[in-house]
Amino acid sequence: MKIINNIILVGLAVLMLSIVGCAAQGKDFGAEITETNGVPIKDILAKPEQFANHTVRVEGKITDECPAGGWFFLQDETGTIYVNLHPSYFAIPQAIGRRAVAEGRVRREGTQIEIIGKGVRLE
Repeated sequence: MKIINNIILVGLAVLMLSIVGCAAQGKDFGAEITETNGVPIKDILAKPEQFANHTVRVEGKITDECPAGGWFFLQDETGTIYVNLHPSYFAIPQAIGRRAVAEGRVRREGTQIEIIGKGVRLE
């Protein structure tokens, strides 16, 4: 009986390690990210008209997120921007505190500058 319990414990430990290992790797959502060069968020916020309707790649940490995963705020060392996934009909799992790469089209709605995300990679 003790041998069977030890086998079960070892099996559970291996399973947990494999789950943690998979969660640590990148996972893509939405469309494939094709832009290779990132844009600092401060550049987008400072000159939104220069980036309006252009596709950009931003990278940073998710600081806040919709409970359903339809939008999030992404912060790099230069600023924070709102990334809206609803128009692209996809969502991401809860990822506050995780690093992410987002690609999408810059849009200005009144005073709000946002990225309509078409693809997200959680790192």
